[in-house]
Amino acid sequence: MWALLALVGMGFWKTYFSRLGLADAVTHLHAGLMLAWVAMLLVQPWLIRTRRMALHRQVGQFSYGVMPGVLLTALWLSHLRIAAAPPEMFGLQSMLLYLGTAASLMLALFWGLAIVHRREPALHARYMVATALVMIDPAAARLMLALLPEGARFNPSWGGYALTFAILAVLIVFDRAAPRGRRVFGFVAAVFALNFLLMHVVPGTAAWQSYAHWWAALGG
Repeated sequence: MWALLALVGMGFWKTYFSRLGLADAVTHLHAGLMLAWVAMLLVQPWLIRTRRMALHRQVGQFSYGVMPGVLLTALWLSHLRIAAAPPEMFGLQSMLLYLGTAASLMLALFWGLAIVHRREPALHARYMVATALVMIDPAAARLMLALLPEGARFNPSWGGYALTFAILAVLIVFDRAAPRGRRVFGFVAAVFALNFLLMHVVPGTAAWQSYAHWWAALGG
C-alpha cells in the first residue's frame, strides 16, 4: 500500500500536486477523498494486526461516505472535462470518459463486494485490496506520460495494466493454499481483463460517442 501511495504521488505530481493553485474545487474534493481512501487502506490492516477491532470498525464506517464521494466527484469531474473540451479534443475526452467511468464501476463493484463480505475477513480484505489495484492504471499512465518523450507512440494504459496483471499474478500464486478467498483475485483479474478488452472497443462505437455527447451537454 505504501508503494501505491508513492505511485499515486509520482503519477499525479505533474498534473495535480505540482500545480495545486490551478486546480478547481471539484478536483481538490476528489483528490482529498481519494487520499482519504488510500489512508484508510493503509490504516485498516494495521488496526487488525494490532487487534484494535473496535476502532477498525469505526474507521470502516467512514467508507460509507468516502467511497460514494469518490465515485460522485469522479463522475462530476468527467462531465466538467468533456463539457469544456474543444471539438478537436472530443475524441480524446470521450476515451478518457470511458476510462474514468470503467474505473468508477470497478471501484464500486469491489467496494460493494467488500461490504457484502464484511463479516468474512478473508474475502473482505481481498476485495479491499482490489479497490487499491484500480488506482494503479490512472497513476501509472500519468507517470509514463510525464516520463516518455513527447510524441512517443505508446499507450500508457498498457503499462498500467501490465503492472496490475503482474501484481495480480503474484497474489494469485501466493493465495493458492489459502483456505478462504483464494478465488477472489482470479475474479478480480477477469474483471480487469474484460475492461482491458472493452477499452479498445467501446470508446470508438457510435453508441459510446452518442453517450459522450449527451454527457457533455447534460445540464447545459
